[in-house]
Amino acid sequence: MVRKRFDGKRLFVLDTNVLMHDPTALFKFAEHDIYLPMVVLEELDAGKKGMSEVARNARQVSRYLDELMNGASSDEIAEGIPLHNSTLVNEELSRNGRIFFQIREHQDSLPTSLPGSKVDNTILNIALRLKEKKSR
Repeated sequence: MVRKRFDGKRLFVLDTNVLMHDPTALFKFAEHDIYLPMVVLEELDAGKKGMSEVARNARQVSRYLDELMNGASSDEIAEGIPLHNSTLVNEELSRNGRIFFQIREHQDSLPTSLPGSKVDNTILNIALRLKEKKSR
């Protein structure tokens, strides 16, 4: 299989587990954008309780997100918040990346054989919808 080289900006949809195991993953996509589905934010919120490393990481992600969103208007949030705004990040590492949050419900794009109520399937559905939207 030959991989096609892509030099443009990409959009990465992050899963909860990525952030719960590495809170700094928010800042590791350099010039690319990241998208956080609402279910990921809900799972992070639910995972903050306790003293485990995963719970501490979920709390750290929340602190990073709070810092990024500090003072942002609803229009700025809708346009994507620049990741380089964070004092926690070397600007060279996140030059032009932005973070986007799910602010609208997405229509189902998954086959009917996959239940939409499972979180992973919801995240897959969102990724498919974003891909379809970009292809237009």
